[in-house]
Order: sequence, then C-alpha cells, then structure tokens
Amino acid sequence: MDFLGSLLGEGSPTALPVVFGCEQLGGYEWGEVDIGEIRLAIAEAVELGVRLFDTADCYGRGVSESRLGRALGSGRDSATISTKFGVRFNARGGVFYDSSPEWCEVALLASLERLGTDWIDLYQIHYWDGVTPLDDTVAALERLRSKGLIRAYGLSNTAWESVPSSIWAGLSTYSMEYSLLNREHEDSARRAVAFGGWFMPYGVLAQGLLSGKYDIETRFGSDDRRSDPRYRHFTPAGLRRGMRMMETLRACARDLNASPAQLAIAWTRKMIPRCLPLVGIKSSRQLTEAAEGSVLDLPEDVTMRLLGAVLDD
Repeated sequence: MDFLGSLLGEGSPTALPVVFGCEQLGGYEWGEVDIGEIRLAIAEAVELGVRLFDTADCYGRGVSESRLGRALGSGRDSATISTKFGVRFNARGGVFYDSSPEWCEVALLASLERLGTDWIDLYQIHYWDGVTPLDDTVAALERLRSKGLIRAYGLSNTAWESVPSSIWAGLSTYSMEYSLLNREHEDSARRAVAFGGWFMPYGVLAQGLLSGKYDIETRFGSDDRRSDPRYRHFTPAGLRRGMRMMETLRACARDLNASPAQLAIAWTRKMIPRCLPLVGIKSSRQLTEAAEGSVLDLPEDVTMRLLGAVLDD
C-alpha cells in the first residue's frame, strides 16, 4: 500500500475518500462565511471518517492554516493535513509564483508554525513558477521528507506537458480542476494515476454551480471571487451551460434518491481511479453531503447518461 493510501486508511470502511477543502476557512473572497460553522464541520469530519484536510499558505494569507490547526487541536493525529506553497504576494498585494527550493523550505517552516504541528502529511507545489526546474523543487521536497518535516508531496495546477517524467514516481498527488463541466485535464489525471499517484480534483462542484442552489439569475458581490469573469461557470454563457447540465443531474439524482452534489462528486470517482475529490466545506450539511457522495456507487447507465450530457453540450 502506498504511503498516502495508508494515511487515508485505504481499504478501511471508516475512512472516506473525500478531501475537506479549507480555502473558505481563510474567510477571504468567498462572500459571507461563518467560520464557526466550518470549525464545527472540521470536528465532525474527524469523527465521520474524513481524513484529509487541504489548505494552502495563501488562503487568507495564512489565516486558513492557523484556523485549521486550532480547529483540529487534539484531533491532529487522526487527521492528514495537506498544505501548499508557491503563491506569494508582493508589497502592493499582487500575486506571483515561486517554487524555488529556497522558498519551499522557508514557506514550509512558516506553515508548520501556523498549523501548530511538527510535520505536514502532504506538501504540494501550488503553482509552478515556470522558471525553477521542477526536478530541483522535487529534490528540495525529498530533503524535507528525509528530515521528517513532510511525509509526501504533490503537484497542482501544472499542465502534464510541463512536467518532466523524472518526477512522477515521487509524486503522491496530482491536483487540477475537474468536474462534469470541466474535463480539460482528464487525460493528464489518468496518466498521473498510471504512475501510482492519486488524483485530487478541485472544483468538482464547479465552484458550487453543480450543487443545484444557483440559477440563471445568480450574481455575486465584489467580495466573492465568482463575480470575476475568470470564473467562467458564472458568466452568462457559463450559467446557461450549467443549467443545461443541471437538468440531467437533477433527473438522475431523483432516480437515485440523492442530491445533485452527491452525483457530481461520485461521477469524478467513477471516471478516474484513485480519485480523492476535494470539496470546499462551509457547513455540517455540506460535509455530510460530500461524505455521502464520495461513497455513492453510480450505476453504469447513470454514469453514461451524465457523460452524454457533457458530450452533447
């Protein structure tokens, strides 16, 4: 059994194959967020069998990490913590990427302090800076692992074509956006899994659109990043496309006595083996829905019906 699999209790009926996304815990750019609700959900997740909690040093500029560490408290040993490095802010608040070996270690030490832990279970390259050879970054990660500061490492937001074959064997995870509305990285995900890694898709609910709680008239305020046209699922064209998908998703969900969100999560696991869908959680209700969706076994005809809706779009 691979290391990450053993951490997650692979094969154990008490471990759930879903990742608790903690970006909203940073309380930044997601509209109104009840931090108390998220803390409660974290405590419930540990008891429920959700093992992996994913954050990053840039979420709320470190606030998500600090809050996650405090929320886990004595339950830290029962949890698998994933955090990420590589996104930095300049003096004007602008974002730039830095995946250099030097920054890798500096960022890790800061994350350890904020999380209140002596080690990180999974440390991910959040974004490749396009300059540092990835072989050099991975060599730095291997040194940190040999020191016991991290236990595994992964890569996110980097196209398959940019990744040297020499590093795949060492990667435990590969993370890209993937959902019923975005299959752009499906081939890359399958290739990564073929190397023995786990695929950790984010955006599996298309930033909430596939949850079924939004409609064609949905608009967000300036304090929510989904108001930015870069979040294409919530542009007028994106909403029209999403609503067409929701018609099929709702119909399938009714047939299975499940929710649209549960089907959207289950579909990603059906399509990609060794898949750990990452779902941003803001409440106990969302936690339960994500947990149940992660173990929902989609019948083949439903899987193909949803896939047909994607292909016909």
